[in-house]
Amino acid sequence: MSDTASLEGWKPKFDHWVEKAVPFLKEGNPKKAFASYPFFTTEGDPFTKPSKPAKELRFALITTGGYSIEGPQDPFNPAPIFDGSPAEVRVIPLDVDRSKLRIDHFGYDHRFAEEDINVNLPLDRLTELAELGEIGSIADNTHVVMGLQPNVGPLLNQLIPDLVETLLADDVNAVLLVPS
Repeated sequence: MSDTASLEGWKPKFDHWVEKAVPFLKEGNPKKAFASYPFFTTEGDPFTKPSKPAKELRFALITTGGYSIEGPQDPFNPAPIFDGSPAEVRVIPLDVDRSKLRIDHFGYDHRFAEEDINVNLPLDRLTELAELGEIGSIADNTHVVMGLQPNVGPLLNQLIPDLVETLLADDVNAVLLVPS
């Protein structure tokens, strides 16, 4: 079954869930709201074995950590998006001043990321791997998405194709996806 067919079967379940979840969210009870979330599933393996060794690959980093750069970038909207609106994306340059990064995502405990940003934005670790020759290179920009995206339709239909196009144009042939 294709993602499109899976999405068509999932959407009515999602719409039903939204009706039940929104009142809980308005009450400030996200745990109860997401307790019955209808997780999207698809068939097939989402991973592809690389055709060459890591030391010959150009890696990109995508995180759902909700990071933005204080000053030049607006903070992410921290609220879940239920309609068909596209997911927000922030581009973080590899050489960003780490002290300017902020976490806009309220859906996870920030303690460990604040202690060491590499927990869910491993820019320094990837740089070290490239310098050691363990990986070929790193894309100049990291793509950050707000992780709380309950409506997978815009992700499958817009965000993922847009990111793939951007990454291919940058000669990226491997992606490290870091969920938060």
